[in-house]
Amino acid sequence: MTSGRSKTRLLAPLSLVAAVLLFFVTLPWTDTFIGGLLHAFAEAGMIGGLADWFAVVALFRHPFGIPIPHTAILPRHRARITTGIIDMVQNRWLTKETILERLASWNVAAALMTGLADPDTREGLLRMLRGALTDLLRDVDDERFARRAAELLRDNIRTDDLLRWIRAAGERGMRDRWHFVVFSQAVTQASGWLNTPEVRRVIVGHLRDIAERYADSPVRRIGKWMAESVNAVNYDDLAEAIVRTLGEELESMRTDVTHPARKDFEQWLAGAVADVESNAELRSHMDGWRNELLESGRLHDVLRGPVSRVRAWLLEDLAREESVVMQQLGDALFRALDRFAADAEAQQRLDAWIKERAAAFVDRNHGEIGRIVQRNLERLDDEQMVRQIEDKVGGDLQYIRVNGAIVGGMVGAVIYLAKYFFM
Repeated sequence: MTSGRSKTRLLAPLSLVAAVLLFFVTLPWTDTFIGGLLHAFAEAGMIGGLADWFAVVALFRHPFGIPIPHTAILPRHRARITTGIIDMVQNRWLTKETILERLASWNVAAALMTGLADPDTREGLLRMLRGALTDLLRDVDDERFARRAAELLRDNIRTDDLLRWIRAAGERGMRDRWHFVVFSQAVTQASGWLNTPEVRRVIVGHLRDIAERYADSPVRRIGKWMAESVNAVNYDDLAEAIVRTLGEELESMRTDVTHPARKDFEQWLAGAVADVESNAELRSHMDGWRNELLESGRLHDVLRGPVSRVRAWLLEDLAREESVVMQQLGDALFRALDRFAADAEAQQRLDAWIKERAAAFVDRNHGEIGRIVQRNLERLDDEQMVRQIEDKVGGDLQYIRVNGAIVGGMVGAVIYLAKYFFM
């Protein structure tokens, strides 16, 4: 491209030089027909080329630096030219009506859905989302975040809210049958606790106390002594039998889904969950806990550790290729997009909303088009503006000079022929 421009710029001066040379070369033969014709052609071509050179140069600068009137037209009338460009762009090419008409012809929601259906676009969207989340988390100040969270909790969380959340969590857990997981875990823990030596010693101690209370008369004391003497009553064996029986029952409760204890537990828990908000004792405890924690000024210290750990875990997770957070966010986002893509009415509402906001934006900011053009033009000094225009149309301007020389030469030749044959 640069080489082509250089050749074009050389063509105009070469044509002028050729006309000048031809003019002087043909001077000795002006009295002959061919010599006179070529001389007339060269003379008129030289004049035409020089005139067009002057006209082209006068557009951009003073020829030879001489401030001849009506030269350097573009720099001298720059303000008027700028105003004209702004008017042409803002009020003729990009009018409000033109922009709004074009906007109305677009189905923005459909185009958006088409783009978001592409796997590469979705992957790119997730990469952008991952990067934005990572940058956001890195900039989080744990101390400030914890203090702000504590303020929000203190100002907005009431005992009724806490009780409502407990009830909602309990109802959700029972719907998903989480309570049986808790029940089984509790039974398992109870079985393990039942088989400890400490529990057996406690049971043996209770059995001995029972036997002592039973032997409240001389006859019973004698019977107890005789039974213990012949090992008819062995407290350790009784404790072992009790532990074994209770362990078997607990195992049955853990594995048998029809065990009556499970139903009793479920009924009790359902009632407790339903009565959470009306339980005066629980409400009193929650009030005390809330006041102690939220009003003491220590809540931000309590929250700072979890906030820091959660942030560290999120950053670590986002750094992994198989990020759990991004998988969950991506699945949720694309499920929502797929639902939206199948909902024509929702797309129409989005399209109307976007166009309404865009139309309001265009109406408010249409004048910014002219200001943008003006700012861009004002960044250029006169020499830069002239150079940019010459770079864009310089080739055509050089051809004007070449054409001036050729057309001038042809006119000169025609005039010579007319004189030669008719005068």
